Amino acid sequence: MAENTFIKFIKGIPRSYYFFGIFCLLFTALMIFVEIKNGKFWTNDFKVYYDATTDFFNGNSPYAKAYGLRSGLFKYPPTTLYFFFFLTKFSYFTAQIIHSSVLLVSLIIGVTGLHKILFYQTINDKKKRGLLYLAFVFIAVHLVREFHMGNVNLVLFALFILGLKAFLAKKTVPLAIVWSLMVILKPIIILAFIPLIFFKQWKTIWAMFCFGIVYFLVPFMHKGWEGGMNLWKDWIAAIDRHGDYIVSENSFKYLAKYYFGVYSDWLPSLIGLLILVGLLFLTIQKQKLNPLSFIEWSALFLAFTPNFFVTDTEHFLLSLPLILIILKRLIQLRKPLFWFVFVILILPYSLQSNDLLGKTLSTLVTQAGWMGLANFALILFFCFLNLSTDSKKENPKLSFS
Repeated sequence: MAENTFIKFIKGIPRSYYFFGIFCLLFTALMIFVEIKNGKFWTNDFKVYYDATTDFFNGNSPYAKAYGLRSGLFKYPPTTLYFFFFLTKFSYFTAQIIHSSVLLVSLIIGVTGLHKILFYQTINDKKKRGLLYLAFVFIAVHLVREFHMGNVNLVLFALFILGLKAFLAKKTVPLAIVWSLMVILKPIIILAFIPLIFFKQWKTIWAMFCFGIVYFLVPFMHKGWEGGMNLWKDWIAAIDRHGDYIVSENSFKYLAKYYFGVYSDWLPSLIGLLILVGLLFLTIQKQKLNPLSFIEWSALFLAFTPNFFVTDTEHFLLSLPLILIILKRLIQLRKPLFWFVFVILILPYSLQSNDLLGKTLSTLVTQAGWMGLANFALILFFCFLNLSTDSKKENPKLSFS
């Protein structure tokens, strides 16, 4: 029975997804090979996870020192340490390869899963298989940095897409498991789940809360009450120090200071968040615009995460779901002017790299926060596109009901 189900699952995977998977495998293998040959296969972010976990299970505090780089402080929730325990049983190089493989699988699952959600909802849907590779091109710069640093943003991306698939299948428990896991891995992802409240997904919210409590209690089960409390307190202290040693030129905090001379840690970000929440609220209440699906709004708030928080540039790969949704809208509208605007906005998002722009221009673009501006402009552009989309053309399976 299980074997037949597995065979049926394998046969149900479009052939184009296998080709895309091979393409991603070759890209990843080539990149890692070049980095090893050049002595640059460092994965500094992964080193923080690896060394902090090793320290923790040797009886030391994972929040007491920096690992590798000066900014390499472990700033993630204590529960995260338990997910990396298995990897510490291997040498660092072997663990790097395993972690990179997980990132590769996450990339394939995320992109193909998102593509299937958007372009395989009905028999009459045009599959647009070329968008798989276009999606890859859009985030290629961010992917290079993600694999070079060895972070977990691709894992978050895959979990987010698996959650969307569970939502479409009306499977609350799997949805709650993977999305609450996202929050534990990186609490900043919580913004993506604001639409749960507005779409009155109380069952999902409650289930996520329950699974979140389970994840929260893991350190207590291992270290006891006092040990668990100390870990969570140390984590809060680490988060408090985070803004002192990292600068994100693409965050609203930085952009407000750079362009308007506004010195505030949270006010600019909160204003941006209120704008988006207000748009969501008015859309649902007045229903003057085409109703945005739960999937679209979740993708929109996920894309806003690196604007709201002070974080690294590879987090912008989390904007890919929204970007593909925008492409789907553009294909529906068939208006050259809108395509022109999209190209103008996507260029600073996708091309910020010393190798592509040169050191001088790249430094100028970075200091001006063009990637952050482009990312938020894409968010607002999507909201504008909904004014121009005929509601009768909306795919019913993508709409919340």
